[in-house]
Amino acid sequence: MRAHKTSQVLVIGLLAVACLLATAAVSRAEPVTIHATLILASNDPAPLDSRLDKVEYKLRRIFGFEYYRHYGEGSAVLNLPGQSTVDLGHGFRLSISASGSKDDKIRTSVQWFRRDEVVLNTTVGMNRGVPVILGGISHEGGTLIVTLVAE
Repeated sequence: MRAHKTSQVLVIGLLAVACLLATAAVSRAEPVTIHATLILASNDPAPLDSRLDKVEYKLRRIFGFEYYRHYGEGSAVLNLPGQSTVDLGHGFRLSISASGSKDDKIRTSVQWFRRDEVVLNTTVGMNRGVPVILGGISHEGGTLIVTLVAE
């Protein structure tokens, strides 16, 4: 009988240690910063903008417009899992929910709003430092695009 109680105490002790280790691992998880850039693509002349240097060549391939203009930006710092809102200006904002995944990607659900209207609702897997391109919303004779980068 005494051996049975000793086994129970040992099991309970091991479970307590496992819980503490799991809590410590979660609390050490690095937060992720998600930067969002709102871009207006059109064929109306616009000067080159160095803020778009890292993505403009990709945008040209995908969307085919001649000019890309920085239209707004914002960022959010999230602990995973977490959620936040990013104001992009001009009445646009993103609602972002992010969590980790098994393959080290950041699973990100994004709702893009124009004032109170949802204009895009999607989920993407993000790698840190690699831009993700969302878009194709008609605006002022062109198309609005959002790029997201997780750091």
